[in-house]
Amino acid sequence: MKYKALIFDLDGTLLDTLRGITDAVNATFKELGYNVQHDYVTARNFIGAGAYNFVKRACKGMDITEEEGALIGKTFLGYYDKLQGPNTTLFPGIRELLDDLKKVGYLICLASNKPQILLEHVIDDKFPGFEFDVRLGQRKGIPCKPNPYVVREIEEKFKLLPSECLYIGDSEYDYQTAHNAKIDCCIVKYGYGFYDQDFVKKSTYNVDSVKDLRKLLLS
Repeated sequence: MKYKALIFDLDGTLLDTLRGITDAVNATFKELGYNVQHDYVTARNFIGAGAYNFVKRACKGMDITEEEGALIGKTFLGYYDKLQGPNTTLFPGIRELLDDLKKVGYLICLASNKPQILLEHVIDDKFPGFEFDVRLGQRKGIPCKPNPYVVREIEEKFKLLPSECLYIGDSEYDYQTAHNAKIDCCIVKYGYGFYDQDFVKKSTYNVDSVKDLRKLLLS
């Protein structure tokens, strides 16, 4: 392919994190005494805009104060840090794909809305021995996706043109990030997005499986 850098989303693209994030918010509600629990099907609808927005969506319809919302968010992050490891898995074939992409010379970058400290923990746990060229999560004072800021960071760090970057993600937020950054986009349809929507057709590429992603990137 013509690209030098592959910029990956994390949740729903490289990692299956639905169970961990759902269990964390349910444990939070239970500890704090709220009679609210979400199943995995419902919680899937909350994923895509980062941990903080996930919590806001999970709290929709609850009569809570701003202070209670802040406590829910803080408690959630603690549970998520504990549960994302044991309750998170790589999508089958992802590690082998990343290793092979490295071997042929791609820059392998991460651009996620997961809080940076949680991203560091889960990457160290789930990708032992693999070195991402850069791994960027949600950081204080830095705009989240779909703002193109993180893409611009990567371009500046490695002196890349937009045409040399491909963004790979699973949701409309990922498509919008690539669109806003004016770079090509591949949507993986095995993640948490809703793939009957127009953003899939508008993306540069879309694939149904990790196997198809491998074929696209290594052909």
